[in-house]
Amino acid sequence: MVTSKKGLVRRRRTPKQRQRLVARFHRSRLTQQDFATRHGIGLSTLNKWLRLERDAVPAKVKFQEVRLPTPTPRWPIEFVNPQGWIVRLQNSSEVQTLPQLLRALPC
Repeated sequence: MVTSKKGLVRRRRTPKQRQRLVARFHRSRLTQQDFATRHGIGLSTLNKWLRLERDAVPAKVKFQEVRLPTPTPRWPIEFVNPQGWIVRLQNSSEVQTLPQLLRALPC
């Protein structure tokens, strides 16, 4: 036990005691405030213990296989105009013809 500056007696609890109290809280169906009052624990202390417990448990990760439809063709270069037309070049060597092609399109 430790006496605080205000003359309050604080009990130091071992990790095992804290675990038991947290487990008891989960079974109790009491509010945090009611449980803390009944067991002589500060509400902020109980909150801290619960937060530490929650953070110590790794999140359960669930993986699910996702099958994609037939892959779409990949284009090395693709231009999309706000008016809705799309220019796709299959080979990067076709870049040389791009200026002529863009001049022919309605802009």
